[in-house]
Amino acid sequence: RLALDRVEDVLDDVFLKTQRERLEREGVNPEYINPVEWKAVDTAPDEKTTGTILGTMLPGLLVMVIALGAFYPAVDLTAGEKERGTFETLLSTPASKLEIVTGKFLTVFLLALLTALLNLASMGGTVWVLLAQVQGSLGGDAGISLTIQNPLWVIGIVILNLVPLALLLSAVMMSVAVFAGSFKEAQNYLTPVLLLMIMPVMLAVTPGAELSAALRFVPVVNAVLLFKDGMVGRAGWEDVFAVFISTAAYALLALNVAAWLFQREEVVLSEEPAIPLSWRRSDYEPRETPSPALAMSLFGLVMLLLFYVATYAQMRAPLPGLILTEWGLILAPVVGVLWFVRADLRKSLQLRGFRPAQGLGALVLAVSTLALVMGFSILHDQFLPVPESMKEGLKNFLGDTGSPGGKLLLFFAMAVSPAVCEEVLFRGAILTGLSQKLRPLAAVTLTAVLFGVFHLSIYRFAPTALIGMSITYAVFRTRSLWIGMLMHFLNNGLAIALGLGMLPEMLRGWLPDLDAAEAAPSPALLAAAAFGVLLGALLIEWSTRRKNRSNAA
Repeated sequence: RLALDRVEDVLDDVFLKTQRERLEREGVNPEYINPVEWKAVDTAPDEKTTGTILGTMLPGLLVMVIALGAFYPAVDLTAGEKERGTFETLLSTPASKLEIVTGKFLTVFLLALLTALLNLASMGGTVWVLLAQVQGSLGGDAGISLTIQNPLWVIGIVILNLVPLALLLSAVMMSVAVFAGSFKEAQNYLTPVLLLMIMPVMLAVTPGAELSAALRFVPVVNAVLLFKDGMVGRAGWEDVFAVFISTAAYALLALNVAAWLFQREEVVLSEEPAIPLSWRRSDYEPRETPSPALAMSLFGLVMLLLFYVATYAQMRAPLPGLILTEWGLILAPVVGVLWFVRADLRKSLQLRGFRPAQGLGALVLAVSTLALVMGFSILHDQFLPVPESMKEGLKNFLGDTGSPGGKLLLFFAMAVSPAVCEEVLFRGAILTGLSQKLRPLAAVTLTAVLFGVFHLSIYRFAPTALIGMSITYAVFRTRSLWIGMLMHFLNNGLAIALGLGMLPEMLRGWLPDLDAAEAAPSPALLAAAAFGVLLGALLIEWSTRRKNRSNAA
């Protein structure tokens, strides 16, 4: 190719020289046949040019480095142990199978993450030195700056998303390698996995590829595109949050699969690879409640359905798509899986009644929490403002339901449906499952955090998590999912009524105007809301303890 370029340059010079001589011989000005002269000028800032170059090379290499960093440790700790005959000895120790797989996985994960960080530093330093040499050879003017746009932001994006990406790739490597009976066999299994990872990397680094709403949820592709967009200054908070949550959801599912495989001797000790999964319900032992692993797997499953089905359905038809999401993609899978594994639905979902005093406490707590969160949202908006496009989209969505029938459908889709379906998932299956292993505060907090993550928006995460904390606390203390449904319905219903202007003028005067340019939370409102939260919690505590004493008697 180099020789061809040199020949073409020589021939171009000969052509132009011969052309000029012939025109001069005929008395024609050579500029006559070239009336317009032009040249290309790169107007992009030097930082963006550098970011584009780095964004094309580094992200794909980083993914492959993580995969290779997890490859050999995963093979050695699974197939290598089988080949050396030490797996049986390890299983005979006092350590549980879960502790063994946790230790192995953390080893693979930390080695993969350390490999990625060291290679990232090495690649960054190498590129820096090369660019410096290019600038030096061209007299200090290479047309490329040695800086990138917002370097701390880019480094933060890369490191933040390296963790779930390393978790995902490590879990995938271990899940595949555990089926192999020898080191060589494991290499044969994992080589196609590495080749499969090259495909999304190549797709992501193609010219013109950007992080769209759909690609945010495609594993590996989303991380590569986020790194690439971050280096040229295109990645925003919403992109970072969506990619982090989606990658973490994939990692969660992969982790559960790996833990499930490692706890089965027919996989760990068998010489013939086989997946120990039965599709017959009768093969499962009856259980009272879901395990923490099953609860988190349900969360990961629902998140995947939200990524790939709900997003498309709600873009095509917002209101029907929302109803389909709640009943078809949240409630149906949760109830279906619990039924299939023969869990007691009544105990798993905490379908117990509640006392009137508990209901009154939940009512006071729900209304007070909503008012408190509205005041918090004003302060939150000063640090992480909601984009105007999102606000306008919500206004247009509410404005399209002007008829009474439309408003009833809106209340069903946005108040009734979430109150039933989301509560079955979070305060039902997830809270019950996490409570089996975690302390009460940890179980309540993690359930509330997952509830905030579930809404797939960094702008709604903190307010939604606070509301989720209030509802989760009430359900945990009363042991009644109906309390959670009541509070969830009140929260969403009052928010919709406020958005539609259906609340009485007296109540609206007390509440802050979230759309006002200089909105500020009222101290009186915050004090009243805080008192209401305390009063609601005290009512729930008093009625719950009274109920427990009467049951003990």
